[in-house]
Amino acid sequence: MIREIPETEFHQRIKRIQKKLVEKDFDAYLVHSNEADHASVRYLSDHWPIFETAGVIVPKEGDPILLIGPEAEPFAVQRSKVKKIRKLLAYRESAEPDYPDIQVSTFKDVFDEISGGKEIKRLALGDYAILPMPVFEGVKEALGPKGEIIRAEWIISDMRAVKSENEVAMMKEAHRISELALEDLLKEMKIGMTEKEAMGILYHAMYKHGAECEAFPNYIFGGKQTQNAIARATYKKLESGQMIQLCVGARYGGYASSVGRPVVFGKMSSEMKKQVQFGLDAHLITYEWIKEGVIAKDVAEKYYQYFEKHGYAQYYLYGPCHGAGIIEVEKPWMEKTSNYPLKENMTFMADTFFTTPDYGFRWEDGFRVTKDGCEAFSSARSEIIEL
Repeated sequence: MIREIPETEFHQRIKRIQKKLVEKDFDAYLVHSNEADHASVRYLSDHWPIFETAGVIVPKEGDPILLIGPEAEPFAVQRSKVKKIRKLLAYRESAEPDYPDIQVSTFKDVFDEISGGKEIKRLALGDYAILPMPVFEGVKEALGPKGEIIRAEWIISDMRAVKSENEVAMMKEAHRISELALEDLLKEMKIGMTEKEAMGILYHAMYKHGAECEAFPNYIFGGKQTQNAIARATYKKLESGQMIQLCVGARYGGYASSVGRPVVFGKMSSEMKKQVQFGLDAHLITYEWIKEGVIAKDVAEKYYQYFEKHGYAQYYLYGPCHGAGIIEVEKPWMEKTSNYPLKENMTFMADTFFTTPDYGFRWEDGFRVTKDGCEAFSSARSEIIEL
């Protein structure tokens, strides 16, 4: 079992982007990442910024360059598959130190380097939603009045949506680790323990079983707070009879997982059990609607209709699936507006969230699209869980 994506695959990704740049007459492509959403830079270089941000610029010909903040060079040199590395103040940490003793480059230096001194006239830009102003303003200044910035997240998001065999293997292993951590948590979690104490058990188990790290801020929380689709563990104590939301997500080889389960200490009320069983049924039937060639919005519409048919439309929040890979939530989503066809080896989270005035719960598992259906990455404890 490999522990990381082979270096050759990173080189292939760069070549695929360069092919798109030539087709669309772009001079270069710039992507951006930060510590929380590190996907694009990690996808192209395997670098993951800490405190600082980072970018990768891919020219239509020649070698890409990893763009980092002034402090990150030793770390970046150790792990980056992109060997050209340049330090820019635009990627420094948010406290904005001056670093008077560190020599840095500018975007003009970088553009001159990748173009051989020619102007960059058409720059394709990815990660628009997370691009900070210092980077954007630095790019605009370096391009000058004749330079054009074209929003082009699709270049890398379309590539990331369909996974290679190695990427699928990383996601499967991440889910396997999450399932093991879930089992350990269910054995050791106790009434009277704080949500944060339970989180300690979870993270210990996750690392014990081989996780690179957590894929996102995992959570354990109970009671009325479970109405939240996302939240954080608190110092509140776990109680008998209350709904508890567990979401366990390990990262392995750069790739995320998520296993979401509703849990109760003691017995669920008859109404709660009925709703939780409905959620599980909705979760599992979603898989039956998935296969290559299906239009994504058709799955979303069937999912909503399933809620309507069973009288639970008022408890529907969103659904039924979102893309997953390096980040636990990434493009594309399956929504009523999603007109794209599903392709083999697209990977998603089946994310079934149900919310009532008193509590909410989630069933969540990763899967990949196959020619004839889908392959779930996790299925442990797909049952009513009463401890």
